[in-house]
Amino acid sequence: MLEIDCQAKGFPQDAPALMERVAESVCRLEGIEDVGAYVRVVDDEAIHAINAAERGVDRPTDVLSFPSIDWRGGTARSDRARLRREYDPETGLCFLGDIIISIDRAREQAAEYGHSLARELGYLTAHAMLHLCGYDHMTDEDKAVMRDREEKVMADVNLPREGGYLTDEELFRRAEAMLDRAYAPYSHFRVGACILAEDGRVFTGCNIENASLGATICAERTAAVKAVSEGATKFLAVAIAGEKEAAWPCGICRQFLREFGPEMRVIVGKKGGPTSTATLAELLPHSFGPEDLSC
Repeated sequence: MLEIDCQAKGFPQDAPALMERVAESVCRLEGIEDVGAYVRVVDDEAIHAINAAERGVDRPTDVLSFPSIDWRGGTARSDRARLRREYDPETGLCFLGDIIISIDRAREQAAEYGHSLARELGYLTAHAMLHLCGYDHMTDEDKAVMRDREEKVMADVNLPREGGYLTDEELFRRAEAMLDRAYAPYSHFRVGACILAEDGRVFTGCNIENASLGATICAERTAAVKAVSEGATKFLAVAIAGEKEAAWPCGICRQFLREFGPEMRVIVGKKGGPTSTATLAELLPHSFGPEDLSC
């Protein structure tokens, strides 16, 4: 879908996978498939030069979009006939256009808005992809439509809203919402969990029991496995909601979580709200981790 060409320093290793997910979300939202775009990541100096040459604007900007299709007031969603005409019969693909992102501006704006660089890159990708699909923000009405599409995409890829990370209360509510999905036919003790990753994404899980009791997996490990499988390996916090009482992580879970967030906050409580908070270091003192291995 995206061909990403990084020509600047400081581009996170996991950013391409995140940006790809965002682009895929835009396409799902628009109901289109087999499309692609070229993304160039540059510094402020480079995007300043492009802005001046292509738009007559003598300053750097955060993102530029150059659609390859003239939607003539419509969008990829509304003008399927035009979209079909743009597909390459040899490759079966449709090229939507070019995107240029300034990593310097993305980093500055992430700091200004108080959220992660990952979230800012995700937002800029969503914004640019929507431009390539025919959306704009020249009028208040158009801006409202585009903003609504952006928010839907950001929610779909599980990135927090502007204003920073989710609060402990919000994390706990997401953990609490997982209680109904728990599979606990033997203990009848349902648990839900929600993990906050360093890049701002959140991942939920529930406890899943098994007739072979050793195969049971706790809620926080379910959430952690989901996080790692999506490329998040640094955790800031975990909220754990017990159905009947607070559910502190067991020993295996503490060691499992320590791998990805030795200083992470642990928020626990029973259905109704969080009651206690501690750091993982407090729950697992003198712990053993990757840095203790010689290999």
